[in-house]
Amino acid sequence: MTTYNDAPIEHTDILIAMEAAAREAAAIGGRIFPCTVFKQGERTMVSTAFPNTFINRQVVSDSAVKGSSPRQSLNRPLIPDHAKSIKEYVIANRDDYILPPVTLNVDTYPSLHVQKSSGAPTRLGYLVVHDGTRFYVTDGQHRLAALAGYPSGRSQAPGALDEVPDLGNDAMAVLIVIETDRTRIQQDFADAAQTKQIPPSLLAVYNTREPVNKVLAAITSKSKLLHERVDETSKTLPKLSQHVFLLNQVRGLVKELLFGDYAMAEDSLTRQAAQRLSTPKQQDEFVDEALLLLDTLTEHMEPWSTIVTLPRSGGVAQQIPDFRAKYINMTATGLNIIGRMGYEINKEPSEAVRRQRYVDLATQIDWRRNAPIWSNNIISSDNKISTQRGPVNAAASAVKAVLGL
Repeated sequence: MTTYNDAPIEHTDILIAMEAAAREAAAIGGRIFPCTVFKQGERTMVSTAFPNTFINRQVVSDSAVKGSSPRQSLNRPLIPDHAKSIKEYVIANRDDYILPPVTLNVDTYPSLHVQKSSGAPTRLGYLVVHDGTRFYVTDGQHRLAALAGYPSGRSQAPGALDEVPDLGNDAMAVLIVIETDRTRIQQDFADAAQTKQIPPSLLAVYNTREPVNKVLAAITSKSKLLHERVDETSKTLPKLSQHVFLLNQVRGLVKELLFGDYAMAEDSLTRQAAQRLSTPKQQDEFVDEALLLLDTLTEHMEPWSTIVTLPRSGGVAQQIPDFRAKYINMTATGLNIIGRMGYEINKEPSEAVRRQRYVDLATQIDWRRNAPIWSNNIISSDNKISTQRGPVNAAASAVKAVLGL
């Protein structure tokens, strides 16, 4: 057995390492955690999982005070609303949630018992922790605050562990960096934050907990026009794309159909959609209404009626970029106007009347970009299209007037 001052304690066999860790833990009243030990650069890293109750007791946040210099603290200022949103997510999805690993640092080298293996990139081992061991948060303080509690005004808001005690039976993956230098710990936080935001379209694909995204998936897969013609991964639609819309643009249509507001804030949308689409029956009924609108327009409205006859790729499909440049109903703004009209028309209880008004929307409105109905609202004097609420509302009012709604 060889011992290094700043290195794991190496043993000739993993069973011997386990026995040595158990004897040490018994001698100091500590506990052991099986772990994986490895290096990144010159520093030793330990990957394991801590029970939530252990995290609550022995992991410490050092949050900067808002208005003061963050250089004197290990963590950025805590944002209570962020911690609250994570707590609400965990509680709402108690049986089906995920919290990504947190990154911790420890300023004194812990006891690590590993099997000796020269040159191996990873080694199994056992981490020995006693009551005086404190881990500090490098990245993930809001996840931990969501569990343990966070400041709320002059008081302390309870965490998820307080409101759902059996969360104490769960655990969280942790990455422990052996680091004592405050500047380097702060740099680790900046390095861990080098992530790219998920494009809205891709988030709409993955986050099907949201009822809006659930009905969105059904609409895009069942619509004659949209099926396999929606770009579900990009943030912006390339000029020569043969897709007709981004998924997030279709999501704007869904928001309009639901609430008459494509720009509704996400937190408000989440709350209201949870009531409007709270049951599978409500979701199915809404999908059927949306498909009736879209399929009627696809049958009667140019260029949708032409596009639906085209292959989804190849030379013939190259007409789609030309349509996008020529027609308002090939843009996000056009979709929002269509959704607003659907919202108004769907107040009519008779399906036959609604269907006829969809036909009117398809045939009585000139959807070409140069049509007079769009000038001085969504089409500016320099022929640019506006996505702002004011011009969209003005254009929607003009369409309502033509349809006599």
